[in-house]
Amino acid sequence: MLFLYRPRQTWMPYRVPRSRTAQGAYNRQLQERFEATRRVAPPIPADAGPPGHDTLAELKDLAQLHESGALDDEEFAAAKAKLLGDAGRAG
Repeated sequence: MLFLYRPRQTWMPYRVPRSRTAQGAYNRQLQERFEATRRVAPPIPADAGPPGHDTLAELKDLAQLHESGALDDEEFAAAKAKLLGDAGRAG
């Protein structure tokens, strides 16, 4: 009977070039360099608006005005776009 010794297979057939901590630091450095190249400001969460500014309540008020007939479709759409556009830039 022929017995061939074969070493156990590992998940990576080559040596890791850096230690895990060095690789983590390198990855963070690359991420910071990438973030520095962004041309658009990162999105602001909806909760980060100024205090006392409740976008949802204002949208509900606009919807009630629209349903009652005080605002037509075009005025409602323009007011809603202005409100949502201002809410996205607030902060």
